[in-house]
Amino acid sequence: MKLLYKLSGIIVFTLCLSSAAYSQIKIAVVKSAYDNVDLVFNNYEIPYKFITYRDLGDPVIYNEFDSIFFPSGLENLYQDNLEVKYAGKNIQSVRLSKNFFELDKDIFSRNLRRFIKRGGAAYFSGYAFKLLNHTYNNFIFFSNFPYMGIPGRIESELLGDLANFSLKNQAALYMNYPGWITLKSIKNAQILSQGKFMTPRGEKSGPLSFLLKEGEGEIIYSSYYSTVYSEFKRFHIMRIAGNKLLQNATGSLTRHFKTPSTRIVDKFLKDESSRMYIAELKPGENTICISSENEPFTYEIYSSDKSLLATIDNSSLNQQFLINSMSHDFCLIKIYPSTAQKKSIFTIISASGGFLSLNTWNWLKVSLGIFGLFFLIAFIKVTYRRLRI
Repeated sequence: MKLLYKLSGIIVFTLCLSSAAYSQIKIAVVKSAYDNVDLVFNNYEIPYKFITYRDLGDPVIYNEFDSIFFPSGLENLYQDNLEVKYAGKNIQSVRLSKNFFELDKDIFSRNLRRFIKRGGAAYFSGYAFKLLNHTYNNFIFFSNFPYMGIPGRIESELLGDLANFSLKNQAALYMNYPGWITLKSIKNAQILSQGKFMTPRGEKSGPLSFLLKEGEGEIIYSSYYSTVYSEFKRFHIMRIAGNKLLQNATGSLTRHFKTPSTRIVDKFLKDESSRMYIAELKPGENTICISSENEPFTYEIYSSDKSLLATIDNSSLNQQFLINSMSHDFCLIKIYPSTAQKKSIFTIISASGGFLSLNTWNWLKVSLGIFGLFFLIAFIKVTYRRLRI
């Protein structure tokens, strides 16, 4: 499909606002037994802070972070709430610890929803579904039983941004433990992946991961977390880790009446020299917006038939490219790090729709305000005259 395109450097700072204030994204990881999210962060050199299960009862903790990760296996262990006294190798007595803690799930739900509504982002995986489902009550299970998963290979279908991130629509996942969480369906959420899997009651199919939005924030849940280093897990973790940067860039577009169709968040590994993604295009004008925390990037844009449209290399942390598409289509974006450090999270957004410059938008608001003022004065005059009659 032939695409008309042009580089727009004049309105870069109008649409994609500077992300310098977002260079210190604050991430918390709740200590857990199963899903090693911290290993992923260590591998990508993304700073984070561990918090404990006990911290989840403190409403203040939710104000300290932009993103919070609730990995599988985060529940308080029984032994953590017990004091065991030994006489040699024999147990002499067992009693509740003076520091016994039980999370009030209703208070947790209120804290979580407040955090998400104001723009926070959260990641849940595996058995941490219990806290998420208590909050939103949107999980639907087979026979009302969550733990039906059997170890084995799952042929999964990737959808939306996950497919655009992975450059494919199918992925083989390997569940290496029994009793993993099997969903029949999910309410009020966008499915990111789904697949067929075996259970003690035969083959079933359902969502494997999904995206839930509320207010200004969003939540990702994934049943799968077995492989630490995979495109599947990378997408889910990066989407939440860099969500503050993503919100900033998305908001800059939506305020100018553009509708995002693709939203990608990622970060280079040390040994990676480039990454490629799919960006969806709608009929008419499309804006490709690339934003970074603190490092500029070089990128190339290819049409769906892999023809090179442009190569862009400048020092801006926020770059924009305009493409006019004749129909529903896609382009490929290949991005290169401009520095050897590779320490910056970056976002790629494709959006369609009309554009109003900041000056035009401000002029429109002032005009509407003046018009409303004249209308109010006229209304008061008419009302006053009628009251005098």
